[in-house]
Amino acid sequence: MKKNIIRIILLSLLLSTRVNSQIITSVVPDSGYQNTSFPISINGSGTEWHFSPYYEVFFDSVGVTSNNAHMINDTLITATAHVGPKAALGWRRIIVADAFLNNYIKDSALYVILSIAAVPTLLRPLNNSINQLQNPTLLWDSNGYATSFRLQLSTDTNFNNIVIDSTLSNTPLVVRPNFLGLGVKYFWRVNATNSLGTSDWSVIWKFTIRETGISVISSEIPSEYMLFNNFPNPFNPSTSIRYSIPYRPPGNTFVTLKIYDVTGKEVAMLVNQNQKPGTYEVTFGANSVSSGIYFYQIQAGSFMQTKKMVLIK
Repeated sequence: MKKNIIRIILLSLLLSTRVNSQIITSVVPDSGYQNTSFPISINGSGTEWHFSPYYEVFFDSVGVTSNNAHMINDTLITATAHVGPKAALGWRRIIVADAFLNNYIKDSALYVILSIAAVPTLLRPLNNSINQLQNPTLLWDSNGYATSFRLQLSTDTNFNNIVIDSTLSNTPLVVRPNFLGLGVKYFWRVNATNSLGTSDWSVIWKFTIRETGISVISSEIPSEYMLFNNFPNPFNPSTSIRYSIPYRPPGNTFVTLKIYDVTGKEVAMLVNQNQKPGTYEVTFGANSVSSGIYFYQIQAGSFMQTKKMVLIK
């Protein structure tokens, strides 16, 4: 017991008096491609690394990480570097941190090399979403090193009946108004291209356009904003929602009409556009949602109102 106490005291004194003189001399290999993982050796000149029970290795870049750091001896630490598919190109700084909050740093330690374009990640409309507008915005994640994207939209999962096949320089794609069919289910996918080639297709997502469009009930200009009670209520499987938009300078009003469930989650976007003054009606088809209480909310300019409806199946 006394010997262990003496060892601890001596080690504490040594750690408290030692000078941080360890220097990272090199990282081998000193380069790697995007979207790869590989072992690295971190070489140092000094005699400090055996003092710490563990080490962590970091890089000064989003998309470049490391794990499995092990101290081999005073001058060698091994680890695994992970370079993401969209990691920033160029030289990265490495930081080796020990258990005593010491950091050992080397600039220009690892050079990230361009790889073939990464597979895009689809964002919106959400997969399996329903009641989408006829002019949805198709959004996927941007890849700064992609020079173009190809988007396909089809009415079948095998893409035998393609309705949109477009090459774009960036995200998103806004479908032109009333182009897509009411009540139709669509499937979409995206790939990316850079100077080294084209990625695989993304996963396939699907969405369904709402069953009915917006009907103009009256072009007579209302005196005030109004959101009417939906009819019928309770309903199954659909209900109509009517609302009025008055004239307010400079003219048209941007209107949104959304459906929410009792948790506050958005279920459907029924209206999302500029509208002239008048009275409108839109139908909410609830074939793909379960029975329960729902809320519909309109926002037009500074006007906002929410009402409750009940779906019984």
